[in-house]
Amino acid sequence: TSQDQLGGPQVMHPNGVSHLTVEDDVSGVAEILRWLSFVPRVKDAPPPCLAATDPVDRPVEFVPSKAPYDPRHMLAGAPGADGRFLPGFLDAGSFAEYLAGWGKSVVTGRGRLGGIPVGVIA
Repeated sequence: TSQDQLGGPQVMHPNGVSHLTVEDDVSGVAEILRWLSFVPRVKDAPPPCLAATDPVDRPVEFVPSKAPYDPRHMLAGAPGADGRFLPGFLDAGSFAEYLAGWGKSVVTGRGRLGGIPVGVIA
């Protein structure tokens, strides 16, 4: 039985079996390495902290509106009305969303806060 006979990514991703889909094997390996960058190398080790890409005392400039908004913008930041990037809660460029095809009303992923790996559910 092959993966495609079981349904392939078009079935597995929306069901939450696959956390992420990519275009090719090289992208897949890159995403595996990115995912591993958030977890300890061995059991009971501390999480791998990196140098913060943003100052830890920077303001979170994205402000949610009263109207419905995309919670990813609060986590990762988004362009403002004037086109200027408004930083979100997590370090710039660190948010990686997982399980996007499953549970569409919930955003789950990993990111860094002051270089420290964190998991997020929004």
